[in-house]
Amino acid sequence: MRSLKYSLTTAALFFTVATEAQELSQKVTFSVAAEKPLIEVLEDFAGKTRMRMAYSKADIQGLKVKSAKCENIPVNNCLDNIINGLPVVYRLRKDLISIKYEGGISVLGNGKISGKVVDEVGNAIVGAEINVAGRSTVTDNNGEFTIDLPSGVYTLTVKASRYNALRVEKLQVSNNETNSVSFLMKSASDKIANIKEVVIRGTRKADTQAGLLAQQKKAAQMSDGISAEQIAKTPDNDLGATLKRVTGITTIDNKYVVVRSMGERWNTAAMDGINLPSTEAYNQNFSFDIIPTSMVESVIVSKTATPDMNASFAGGYVEIRTKDIPNENFTTVTLGTSYNDQATFKQFLTRQRGKYDYFGYDDGTRDFPMGLKAVNWEDPLFFQQSKQFTHDNFTNYATTADMGSNIQLALGRTYKLKNNNKWGFAGALVLRNEQNKLTIDHTGRGNWLDTTYLTSNTAEDYLQSPVKFYDFKNQGASYSYNSTVAGMLNFGLQLGKNRFSFRNAYTHIYDNTLTRITGWNEYTSGSGLPANAEKAYHYFYNGIIPNNNPDEIKNLDTPYTDNANYPVFQTLLQNKLEGNHKAGNVDIDWFVARTGVASDTKDYTLHQTLYNFIGNEIIAYHQVNNSSSDFARGYIENRETDYNYGASFKWNKEFGNFKNDIKVGYAGASKSNTNMQQKFLLRVDEAGAGTNILSMTGLLSDWFDGSHYVPGGIGWLTRPLYSDEKYEGKVDQHAGFIMFDNRWKNKFRLVWGLRAEYFKYDMISQQLDPSDPQNVYKVPVEDKPWQFMPSVNFTYSPTNKINVRLAYNKMAIRPQFNERTGLPYFDPIANGLIHNMEMVSSIVNNYDFKFEWFPGLGEIFSAGLYYKNIDRPIEREGYISNEGNLHLFNGNSKNAKLKGFEAEIRKSLGFIAADSFLEKLFISGNFTYNDTKVIAFKDRAKTTDQDATYEVERPLYGQTPYAYNLGVMYDGERLGLSFLYNAKGDQYITVGYGYNGEEIQRPYAVADAQISYKFLKSKNLEIKFNARNIFNRVKEFYNNYNSYSVSKGGAQQTEREMLELLPGATDKYDKNIDKILFRAYSGRIFGLSVNYTF
Repeated sequence: MRSLKYSLTTAALFFTVATEAQELSQKVTFSVAAEKPLIEVLEDFAGKTRMRMAYSKADIQGLKVKSAKCENIPVNNCLDNIINGLPVVYRLRKDLISIKYEGGISVLGNGKISGKVVDEVGNAIVGAEINVAGRSTVTDNNGEFTIDLPSGVYTLTVKASRYNALRVEKLQVSNNETNSVSFLMKSASDKIANIKEVVIRGTRKADTQAGLLAQQKKAAQMSDGISAEQIAKTPDNDLGATLKRVTGITTIDNKYVVVRSMGERWNTAAMDGINLPSTEAYNQNFSFDIIPTSMVESVIVSKTATPDMNASFAGGYVEIRTKDIPNENFTTVTLGTSYNDQATFKQFLTRQRGKYDYFGYDDGTRDFPMGLKAVNWEDPLFFQQSKQFTHDNFTNYATTADMGSNIQLALGRTYKLKNNNKWGFAGALVLRNEQNKLTIDHTGRGNWLDTTYLTSNTAEDYLQSPVKFYDFKNQGASYSYNSTVAGMLNFGLQLGKNRFSFRNAYTHIYDNTLTRITGWNEYTSGSGLPANAEKAYHYFYNGIIPNNNPDEIKNLDTPYTDNANYPVFQTLLQNKLEGNHKAGNVDIDWFVARTGVASDTKDYTLHQTLYNFIGNEIIAYHQVNNSSSDFARGYIENRETDYNYGASFKWNKEFGNFKNDIKVGYAGASKSNTNMQQKFLLRVDEAGAGTNILSMTGLLSDWFDGSHYVPGGIGWLTRPLYSDEKYEGKVDQHAGFIMFDNRWKNKFRLVWGLRAEYFKYDMISQQLDPSDPQNVYKVPVEDKPWQFMPSVNFTYSPTNKINVRLAYNKMAIRPQFNERTGLPYFDPIANGLIHNMEMVSSIVNNYDFKFEWFPGLGEIFSAGLYYKNIDRPIEREGYISNEGNLHLFNGNSKNAKLKGFEAEIRKSLGFIAADSFLEKLFISGNFTYNDTKVIAFKDRAKTTDQDATYEVERPLYGQTPYAYNLGVMYDGERLGLSFLYNAKGDQYITVGYGYNGEEIQRPYAVADAQISYKFLKSKNLEIKFNARNIFNRVKEFYNNYNSYSVSKGGAQQTEREMLELLPGATDKYDKNIDKILFRAYSGRIFGLSVNYTF
């Protein structure tokens, strides 16, 4: 019986196998037209072969067959051709063909696959054919593509001429979501014989986003960056917050960047290849928080240069690329608010506000009369002109600060045309208002009385009588009201291998800063002795009568309050038209752009509030003194227009494993700037009043209502200027370059070439003040018109995860227009006048070495050394006059040599436990150290090569000796967490001819944290909470004037030569010796925002 069962089973198995083998051996001839529905094809195939079909119509009804042709081949081979690229599998048994949807779920909706295809060095591959699920498209001029698909799991193929084909399996597409991927294709000349297709299996991001990794590690220059795909995974709304996620970058106030511990003017910001002007009137800073992340395609921070870069930096070049044709349609709305624990819902001082201040525009409240003549009270025109000042912009009003607000709207659309062509646009609108307070705990800047006192300058006496500190403060606050309106609107058109983009950016900023400081002055507060100021301080603030003797009150030095109000309106408008064309083996790029910047400081006002101690009362009053500047007002009107244009051609030539790209091009710029200023001083009619001093009692608004602008009263004296009515300058800049990119076996790469740049600055007219000798007797200097700037970037890649880099480049950093104006500018926080000396371009020779290891996507370990030789660096140097006034001079030092070390790490903790939450938890850190030697001129007015110099070991202006960042970030599907800690060492705010003119910020650190969560099934509603400046560390600034108080003796010429350190003192901050020049707290800021995308 057992034998019979065995025989029957064997027979059944033989029959089944024989039957299936018969079906498999059946030959069929069959063809399918392109884009025919899969269901129709299957029914036709069933009829042709007389076989049965089993499938779920709901699952596969949206699928189409690209095309198929079977010429007398087996059934299973023909089925393979039919379903190639479709998310289905089949099973053939006897005469039954079972079709199963590979995703295992019903089609519930549509999603997208969006990505980019690049070559071995990160260059975009144009015209690559993408096939998936019977649908096809080609990559555009940026190497990008987008395909709409039903939800499911797919296999995608990529084909391009001269490259190995690529097949990516198991790509997930979810309903209403976009799977963003990037692919790296290798040249066909590098393939192993008989290998025609490279297969990637699985859905790990490290595989599908290999293109992003290639762009990071295969860049010609040393750089770091962040892409749109990576930005999309952060909760950041603006670029200022995002930049601190880039390795090697430190941010200040989530706005400004520090690269390689070098800040301000040593870095350059560019948007879409056009260098951006500063968003501050008198500092070289660009505020990155005005750019919404929804408009950003990518950000690259370059630390070395190539010949095709129109860059001017010694720290870093931050280039922002905005979107034109988005990969997918999007609409994003963001609503946010913020709370400053020092300002919000607390007393906030302001001047009279206009109706449109919240939106950043003036309603006429600060309009200023123009074209007034410089006449005094003896001329009747003096009073007629004064009556044109109709607004009281001197009275302080107490209100409460509102919570900050932030509204963003971003919109992007893509429209398909015939033959895989497309056009689209992306736009954004930002409205932001912030009201913050800087609490000034103490200032000793400029002519404010110092709290330290040193009676001797010999080492022996110092041991007997150390530096004495007094218990009083010059204190106050700076109230900042800031409104920003920004918009972008970009258009793109792709026609075959031709792409055109029209990019437009608009930013308008209103920043009103009111600063009030109350304290004591060495020259105007009685004795000017700190001991007396200490007694007066405790009486003024605490009512403590010195020695309990009321008779001593009248002998106390009285304080005064400095009031400075600066309403600044700035507008930036940039338009750029560009094109990219592929003609055979040649890439052609061209662009034309216009950038306009308008900055208006409208009716800034300066005045003092004086005090008298009468009995037990403290009386506040105001005074007009014709021999001083107790009351002043003025305006600064600045206009800059830049036209940029250029073109480049690139072609490649290959000789086996030796590949070459050659690029030649031209970039030009025509820039013009006008700056017109005027200042007015309040004066008493000496002829009518019989005095040159007038005490003003009562409300200031009554004094400035126009009724006192009469003979015997007061009026506004126009400051006499000569030479011209305005400063006007012009720059013509032309550069040609040639660049070679040589590669051998994907292990060696040499990018080298030459940039020849012509730079011509012309001063057409200049405003000068005859009462300011610093601006009248400047010696003109000539800037060398031609600079030839070679660069070499060599990369050795022993593996595809390791780079060893060497680089050299030469660069010119040009003086900006705001560093050439003739009239000084008063900075109320610095309590000093900023002057511009004649200056020339700084020439930088950079040498770099760097080792990089990329263990995985988004992970890096690197370390490097660099050396910079800077000829004629531009610095801000301080000088204290005999009257105690601070003067800040922008000018050239002779030379600086800088040696540095940097290291970076960014690592996922997934190696601890794979396929756990630790894979999305990253730790990051970077460290930069600099050692700098500067050769400076002894006399700021004598700066030729033959003039006397001195050598000093210190950082450059704006530089710190070290900086480091530490971060922990978790990037989950819904939950996002981050903690970032940025720290820096002593930063030189000003450098000095003498120690008294220097100012150094003590080491400072700031910590930020944020938590975000994505709600709803599609995760398109995100709520983010962030905290900035969590520890609210004090900002302290000092100098070493007390430390260097011992006289060496002899006949040395400068303070640095005459003085040496006190016993026990150092060239850093010494708590019991050095004086604090400024101490302030900026407060913690807590923010909450809601982001909805649909």
